[in-house]
Amino acid sequence: MAKRLFVGIFLGLVIFCTAVYAGSALNIKEGMWEITSQVKMQGMTIPPMTFSQCITKDDLVPQNNSPGQDGCKVSEMKTVGNTVSWTVTCSGQDGDMKGKGKITYHGDRFEGEVTAELSGMVMVTEMSGKRTGPCQ
Repeated sequence: MAKRLFVGIFLGLVIFCTAVYAGSALNIKEGMWEITSQVKMQGMTIPPMTFSQCITKDDLVPQNNSPGQDGCKVSEMKTVGNTVSWTVTCSGQDGDMKGKGKITYHGDRFEGEVTAELSGMVMVTEMSGKRTGPCQ
């Protein structure tokens, strides 16, 4: 009797853990994405920029490799539900920039923002993305 109870509890835990893990999978369709970003800072808005990037479950953070910002490093990346957050540090001509980003995936689209500081100036970059096809 005790053995059956133990096996029943064990199987129940396995099923529960499997359901929790399966339900927490990130809702993203891997592939090529078109990403639009717009920077806003202290009363000024820079026109939107669009770029393409292959996004996979191993590379979830959109990164526009702009000239002058070659030394960007993403760290402290974590995923909770469909939201990915991270910190970023970039070394550029104008000094070091530090920031935090967060995006939420919805299968074939996402929205989010990065808040960064450079030389005391705070910049907010709003982003949206849509999947356009397979990675090339």
